Amino acid sequence: MTSGTNILLFGQKIKLLPVYSYCKENNYNIRVLDMANPHDHDSFDISQEQKFNDDFIPDLIVNFKEQEKYLIKEKQLAEKYGLDTFLTEDNIKFFSDKSEQDRIFKSLNIPTVPNDGDVLLQKTNLSGGTNFKIVNRSDSKGFCQNLLDIHYIVSCHFYADDRYWYWLNNHIMYYENNCPRSSYAPYMFNTNSIEYYIKKLSKQIPIRNKLFGWQFLFDKFGNMYSIDFNLRPFGGFDKGSYDTEVSNESWTSYLFGKTPPSTIDYYKSVRCVYKEKLQFGYSNIDRIVTKLKHPISHEVKKYDTL
Repeated sequence: MTSGTNILLFGQKIKLLPVYSYCKENNYNIRVLDMANPHDHDSFDISQEQKFNDDFIPDLIVNFKEQEKYLIKEKQLAEKYGLDTFLTEDNIKFFSDKSEQDRIFKSLNIPTVPNDGDVLLQKTNLSGGTNFKIVNRSDSKGFCQNLLDIHYIVSCHFYADDRYWYWLNNHIMYYENNCPRSSYAPYMFNTNSIEYYIKKLSKQIPIRNKLFGWQFLFDKFGNMYSIDFNLRPFGGFDKGSYDTEVSNESWTSYLFGKTPPSTIDYYKSVRCVYKEKLQFGYSNIDRIVTKLKHPISHEVKKYDTL
């Protein structure tokens, strides 16, 4: 893309700051489409940009929101302005609805958290555990799963272009009494079990030019379950916790045409320690960046979606 390219940002959350900075550095024109009320996680700088109107014809839409209304709007605008879109009514339902994700996972024999206990976790389609609650089965409604004793959750980070899913890296979140205790990035582990499921899902769900993530929960008994699939980067992306802070790569550049490399070398790690125990949502953190004595060379595996 060249100077003067028109970029439409969906919202003004701080998670978009790497994209915003990239656009500024490359002299792209920015407009902001805001469909939400002001929030503590909004970026002041992005909020000062001009708002989107019909006089602005975008060359690229960057949307880090996965709720249904945002994906529908992204699809509508892409079609209106003749932009490529992979979004359909069916996959919008998958990206925005936890119960639909659960159904698709089950259809592919990807393990999901059971729903056969007396005490359940009642979930919503909002991010960060918003409005989740613990209920007795007799009081449950909507989408529910068993309340598990969480050991840790591995969050896998991906980018997809027109042909491949690229597995960029992972981070791990450790839990204590089902509350986030600390996280660590980058996290490397034996990927064989998860890789089998990635190959299955990448053939089933079309995605193009998106950064996204998939989470796997490991309970205290050693069981592994697929939980959330997020059509956006995870929290911490705005600080570069997974790319620019710990390596020489900028994942944002992939959205603008760069192909991910075959390997990424990591020179630092980021550890976050949570100051309070919260079952749903995340408290303030102590964020610790450490230079690695021995850099980690991570193979970026890619999965053909055709």
